[in-house]
Amino acid sequence: MTADTRRFALFWLAAAATLPGADPPLRIGATRQLFLDEYLIASKKNVALKLHSPIAREIVLTADKPWEGQTLTYPCVFQDGGKYRLYYRASGPPTGTAQDSSSVRIMAWSYTAMAESTDGIHWTKPDLGVVEFQGSRRNNLVWPVDGQPGSDLFPFKDSNPEAPADERYKALANAGEHRLLALGSPDGVHWRLLQKEPVLAHLPPDPMMDPPNLAFWDGNQKQYVAYLRAWIHSRIRGFRRSTSKDFRHWTPAVMVDYGDGEVEHLYTNMTTPYDRAPGLYLMFAKRFVPNRRADPNWPADGLSETVLLSSRDGQRFDRTFMEPFVRPGLDPANWRDRSIMMARGILETSPSELSLYYFEHYRSDTVRLRRATLRPDGFISISAPYQGGEFTTRPFVVEGQELELNYSSSVAGSIRVEIQDETGKPIPGFRLEESAEIFGDELSRVVEWRRGHADLLTNDGREIPFKPSYLTPALRGRTVRLRFVMKAADLFSFRLRPETATLPALFHPAGSSGRP
Repeated sequence: MTADTRRFALFWLAAAATLPGADPPLRIGATRQLFLDEYLIASKKNVALKLHSPIAREIVLTADKPWEGQTLTYPCVFQDGGKYRLYYRASGPPTGTAQDSSSVRIMAWSYTAMAESTDGIHWTKPDLGVVEFQGSRRNNLVWPVDGQPGSDLFPFKDSNPEAPADERYKALANAGEHRLLALGSPDGVHWRLLQKEPVLAHLPPDPMMDPPNLAFWDGNQKQYVAYLRAWIHSRIRGFRRSTSKDFRHWTPAVMVDYGDGEVEHLYTNMTTPYDRAPGLYLMFAKRFVPNRRADPNWPADGLSETVLLSSRDGQRFDRTFMEPFVRPGLDPANWRDRSIMMARGILETSPSELSLYYFEHYRSDTVRLRRATLRPDGFISISAPYQGGEFTTRPFVVEGQELELNYSSSVAGSIRVEIQDETGKPIPGFRLEESAEIFGDELSRVVEWRRGHADLLTNDGREIPFKPSYLTPALRGRTVRLRFVMKAADLFSFRLRPETATLPALFHPAGSSGRP
């Protein structure tokens, strides 16, 4: 081989490595695939990602107890067996005067309170008998207890299978001076320090670490993850991320990566794994604009709203949408200060509804927590206009029996699906013209193709139980692409349903005799 020939061969090898088919196919298994970003999309024409805001529902909690004050801030929710739990800050009025900017954020007291619900709508504040307030323990407060250090607990139920029974609930707490303590509890009500020393601390020049600082067990990564408030370039509010195997020893906190978009103040993050699609993380960050004031009579500057970010590893977050996820709306009291803070956590309050929560009317006598709802997976869709459009997915390995869609269309709209091989060639039996036309609004529609029964015959000619939605055994383990052709429709997610019927490995393709 000559030198020129060798260089030519190396050139084409390098070029081939950059082709779309050069990357290994995705292994998605039976996990739901959401369109939070363009990770799944190989090519598209006249379709685009579309952000969907939640629908505002009821007021579910108000500050009607003397220990709750005017904040109800830093809420977090999670399911706990057959009920839901909500934790939030109950704090006293600020010391000094409203005009005294140096003390306007200093509260006379700060506790962590708990509420419970069986439906996510009606919440009760149980008398827990744990914390003394003004001479009585008849309240729903859980921390601090009898002079113990730490405030602003951000509890979670620990799903780590190796967690001790007396640490089934955990939380980080603010210890002041930019330090965090670790707490554990057997029941989410009675808490104790896991150790006296802080488990996390920030040193100058990044000494933020005021609340909320949240943590959770990441079952996908098999570690605890904490998101901590921090400064970006010493001037802009942002977050750092730290991990731990035991909730006591943490890695150095690394700045969260938001990509190359516009840098702005993100005040709270409320990051949570999305349990319906393991490996996805949602951040409901509070965007804060510090130098705006809509109410000239309000003593503090700043306006807030919620934005949505997503991640596939918990460290690098996508900001496809700079538009808000939740706006202040028509209520003038939400155009003040630090309102519109989302709670951490998503409750699946019915098979067709996700419940999210955010508080309104910050530092007001009417402060309250509102519920909002979305369809499952309904944060972002890939959307086609009435004129129609299409997209093709990246190649992935088939490891399932049926293709399920979560979608919504106009009465004049539709979705059709074609299965292609990894080169983009339609696979017989799954061509676009063989796809059923799908229209409506469904959370789990199974795609069907019009094809004959002959592709599901055993070697001795016996028929296999047939459904038009079954992916034939020839596709199992094969690398394919999906082509979606859409009109006036939104696709929120898809997944490959796991096998529910036993199909023999031997079969004959369509058009064959069904005989050896």
